[in-house]
Amino acid sequence: MNRDSLVKEVASDLQVSRHKVRVVLNGLLSEVTEAMHRDERVNLHRFGAFNVKVRKARTARDLNTNVELRLNDRRIPHFMPFDTLKDIVAQQSPVSAEQTGPVAADTVQQVEETPRERSDDISAMMTRAEVLANKGKIEQAIQQYRRILERQPRHATATGSLGRMFFRLGAQETALQHYNRALGNDPGHLETLVDRAELFVEMGQYEDARTDLLRVLEYDPYSYRACYLLGVLYITIGTYDDAIRVLSRALDVDRTKSEVHLQLGKAYCHVEKHTEAIEHFEALLRHDPRNGQAYRYLGTIYDKSKQADKALEMYRKSNEIGLV
Repeated sequence: MNRDSLVKEVASDLQVSRHKVRVVLNGLLSEVTEAMHRDERVNLHRFGAFNVKVRKARTARDLNTNVELRLNDRRIPHFMPFDTLKDIVAQQSPVSAEQTGPVAADTVQQVEETPRERSDDISAMMTRAEVLANKGKIEQAIQQYRRILERQPRHATATGSLGRMFFRLGAQETALQHYNRALGNDPGHLETLVDRAELFVEMGQYEDARTDLLRVLEYDPYSYRACYLLGVLYITIGTYDDAIRVLSRALDVDRTKSEVHLQLGKAYCHVEKHTEAIEHFEALLRHDPRNGQAYRYLGTIYDKSKQADKALEMYRKSNEIGLV
């Protein structure tokens, strides 16, 4: 299938214009090509990843002249399929000519008649599960994710989401089992890596959490959630300069997140940079005027700098919020 055939097929399948599909496809190919030139890895969720491999220098012989040639190291694009893509290809591979008879016919018919509604149905089931989870109906969401996995046992997103439901119920070991299973199906499933890191933090396995978060940031350096969790982790283990670095990156991604200002303020307090800490606590209060923690930290800073009146005012506001 060439590019034009692919564009035509996708446009027909999605009921959108060929121009739109062509623009998206060209944009994707351009991004991948540029990333390869920068020696960066490109992760395609659930399907695979493009990276650059180095073909080592070697000696070859020109078949026409019989002259020996020295070939230098060569950097070549490489695609690494994840298990999900391998399964899809295996399920839809044509039956070999050697396989004949009723079994072969049934297999071909099964591939040809795979209902389009099947993937649509899974998508609808995923949506329903997410709605249930967002409403706090965790047990019902778990049942829905299990129904999905009965149909597609290697569905990494459903498996990871099921782990998240058990995490919310406090079932840490069960959650970890599902996270590990999801990552076995799709090693580059970034959302599950972040989820597992959050679980590791709760379990006190800080180095494992750090490893997962750094792996996410290797794929996506500006993943807000990974930056934020890694920053909080660094504060927990006392590496405050590292915390400031990654939390500042999280703030670059989304400057409206009050939680980042709170953590940056804490980190700056630990390294005695009170001016920067005050800036972040005040920014936090602009977004969240009733944040008692911000007033309490400001009170502590003003107390240390012998500004008693300001300190008392901050403590008073913190106490008022705490009483409500």
